[in-house]
This record gives sequence, structure tokens and C-alpha cells, in this order.
Amino acid sequence: MKKALDTLPTEQTVTALAHFAWCALVALRTAQQDGQALSLLSTHTFLLRWLTVAYKQKRFPRAIASDIESLVVLGRNKGLAASLLSRLEYIWSSCSRPVPAQSDLYSLTYAIEQLKSQGWVNAVVSDGDWDNEALLVQEYSDMDALLVRKLALTGGFSDEGKLVAPVEFLVTGNLSACTAVFQAHALPLVMMALNRFALQPEQ
Repeated sequence: MKKALDTLPTEQTVTALAHFAWCALVALRTAQQDGQALSLLSTHTFLLRWLTVAYKQKRFPRAIASDIESLVVLGRNKGLAASLLSRLEYIWSSCSRPVPAQSDLYSLTYAIEQLKSQGWVNAVVSDGDWDNEALLVQEYSDMDALLVRKLALTGGFSDEGKLVAPVEFLVTGNLSACTAVFQAHALPLVMMALNRFALQPEQ
């Protein structure tokens, strides 16, 4: 069993993620002012090295260690395609700005980006495939994945990004970790079934 100090409440975890991303971005900007990390490749190399050292030296709370590790793994496996700078900027923006001031679609976008930075797969599913839950679960059974129905996603938000109709999600993997990220972004989440939840607009 984990000790109580190993985990942080959601609000503190989000704050820790914001601080971590801020530190990474400041380190990069400082290096760039010194004439380093000016190309895409050198930026990737710098950030991957910084993340690796931060993870090994346990510079940040243990509650976000898995987030840092996921970025290191992505950076090593995907190279430039990992888009480490973009992911860190997403984490900083989504975790440091007041969530209530953001549109529902904005909050959803950054919640998904936070999950993707932790190694999650996000997929938009066609209407035909959506009804075949057994096939979907089987296809994504060996990974953490967040699936959403294409029709619901395109019709669930107004032009201003306000949630106007329910948007249902299917989760394979760590459901509690997924819903915690959604709740941290103040998204109106309602559980529907064992592996499904929906964003429900306010009446």
C-alpha cells in the first residue's frame, strides 16, 4: 500500500504539474538565450535530457513522477514526433489558467492533451463502430485509451465552445485516472456504465 505522502489531492497535483512544466519551459528559454536549443532537434534533445535528469533526481512530487516518465518514454520512442515542447506548453496552459474562465471545448482539449502526455491514446470513432463496444474494447484492450463518438463530438459544442449536448466517452484502461483529469478541468462528468461516462450540459 502506498504511503499517504505518495499521492496528492487533485488540485495539488495540477499545481505540481503546472510548476513542473513552468520549470521545463524556463530552463529551455534560458538555454536559448545562451544560444543553445535553437533548432527543432536541439530543442528536443535539450528537453529530453532535462526531463530525464528531473525524473532520475526526483526533483518533483512523486504524484507526478508517472507524468514525467511518460514524457521521457515518448521522447525516446518517437523522437521529434513526440512534440515535447508542445506537450509541456499544453500542460502549463491547462494547469495554470483558471479553468472556469475557459470554454467547455477548451477545457476538454487540454484535458485530453494532459492524458496524451501521460501516454493515453485518444480516438474519434465512427458512428458505425461506436455501437460495437466489444470490438472497440478488444482493439484497445492493451492500452489506456479514451474513445469518443464522432457525431456526438461534432454536435456537442456550440461555435463558442459551450457544451450543448451530451458527449459520451468509452474508456479502456485506468478509468479513475482518466476521470480525475476531467474533474481537474471542471468538466461536467456523469458516469454512465462500468467503462463509460459523458459530459452533460447544465440544464
